[in-house]
Amino acid sequence: MPLCRKSAVSGALGGLSASVLVWVSLHFSDSYFANKNQSTEGSGSAALSEHLFDYQGKPVSAQLLSKELKQQFERASLAREQVQRDAQLQFFKEVDKIARLHILEKEIAVRMSQQKQTAEDAESEILPREEATSDDARRLYEASDPSAPREGFAPVRKQLVGYLNEVRRRQALENWSNGLRNNGEWALKINRPQPLPALSSLNFSGLPRDGKSPQPNIVVFVDYLCQDCMPFLVEFAKKLNEHRVQLNPVYVPFPYTDPEIAMSIARGSLCAQQSEGFSAFHMAALTKAELIAKVSVFDLARQAGLPMSEFKNCYRSGEGLAELLGRAQQLARQVGLMQTPAMVYEGNLLEGAGIFKRFEELLKNAGSADQLTKRNRENKR
Repeated sequence: MPLCRKSAVSGALGGLSASVLVWVSLHFSDSYFANKNQSTEGSGSAALSEHLFDYQGKPVSAQLLSKELKQQFERASLAREQVQRDAQLQFFKEVDKIARLHILEKEIAVRMSQQKQTAEDAESEILPREEATSDDARRLYEASDPSAPREGFAPVRKQLVGYLNEVRRRQALENWSNGLRNNGEWALKINRPQPLPALSSLNFSGLPRDGKSPQPNIVVFVDYLCQDCMPFLVEFAKKLNEHRVQLNPVYVPFPYTDPEIAMSIARGSLCAQQSEGFSAFHMAALTKAELIAKVSVFDLARQAGLPMSEFKNCYRSGEGLAELLGRAQQLARQVGLMQTPAMVYEGNLLEGAGIFKRFEELLKNAGSADQLTKRNRENKR
């Protein structure tokens, strides 16, 4: 469906809420629970004593959390009482967020005690990040809805700068805490809900495909700007060339990291798909691995050899793009995505650093199973 020309505020913020994929949309936001208006009285002691995660070799339950995080857990625990997989998945995500915030609180407290730092100074050292500028906010405004009037930016500038600063804080928290987790300093002790939805039940219509099979068997979430994403995407492209008969991927544009830049690339990839040139656009992005944050989406389209007039018309009109990006967000939620790089293959959600090794193991096992099935069929003849 075409994007209509919006007013200044609704154009920017409406586009953001529908299309920008950020940490908070993946890690069950506090507002979800606040809007439930449910009392936390009566939350059982069993829930409060549940072993949620390990930190520095010690088990952590809700009883050991700060007052604010304990209340957050109690609200999450109430929501978990629903029987739907989605409720269980959201509880898993909420505990993950609580764990990260708990670890941050502890580290800030240590620095305040030992180094006599303020909480603000301690956090700035733990989670270093650049403050968003007006130029960053303008890029996000224009990428979210290129049809929005330029004069509409000024009224929402301050709001968008604040939004980007919050995104950067959450990305910094995720990167820092992921590093601690990879070093074995903490680990969740509750299980992610299974199984994943069958790929045949998900709506991939209009999203970029690479293969002739009518049904994809692998989902790749494309976030070009995360720390480990470009190396993963490059290696996946090589593996795809080796196993084109076996792999039929669908690519889900995912403007998750640095949305003021990622949004324009995501929109560009969808316009490239409409011109039947996604693969060329995708490869152009991969060849600009070190420059991707500074390369114009139109430069990528030119390098890919796309018809520029058609590409620009698609990008600037936004026809169908908001719906597709919104559907990408829905797909991420359906599979329980929590970080990038990420893919779904053989019923498994693979995400974060090191996923390519796990993918290769699954690919090898799937190939062995295919060979066994082929031999069995031949023996029956």
